[in-house]
Amino acid sequence: MKNNTVTWLRWVKKVAVSFLWGLILVIVSTPRFAQADTCPDNKLCNPITDDNLTSFFLRIVNTVIQYGALLIVLFIVFAGFKFVTAQGNSEKLSEAKKMLTWIVVGAFVLLGVYVIRAAICGTVGQLGVDAHC
Repeated sequence: MKNNTVTWLRWVKKVAVSFLWGLILVIVSTPRFAQADTCPDNKLCNPITDDNLTSFFLRIVNTVIQYGALLIVLFIVFAGFKFVTAQGNSEKLSEAKKMLTWIVVGAFVLLGVYVIRAAICGTVGQLGVDAHC
């Protein structure tokens, strides 16, 4: 039984790593971050379409928050699946509870990032600086 658990955990780890690499690929190749077809021939153009570094970082933070929220939902579903498949086994139930606890911690961290971003954008906006929040 222990061997099946180790095999299952390796599979979950491979899926998670593959998902993260896919997410990185999607973020990098999203036309939202790069604009490749507006550059004239034989010229070196900046592929970043933002006016300043602040708006670029804000766009990255917004994208991370959106994808992070999606990951939280998926992991909550996965933790629920682990609760259902535990079938009263105390070891598996404690593992599922631990997983759900860390998901909630991650959700609060993501919420904290969102609140800090909103506070900074609000403060910068009150100062009269256009930060494209």
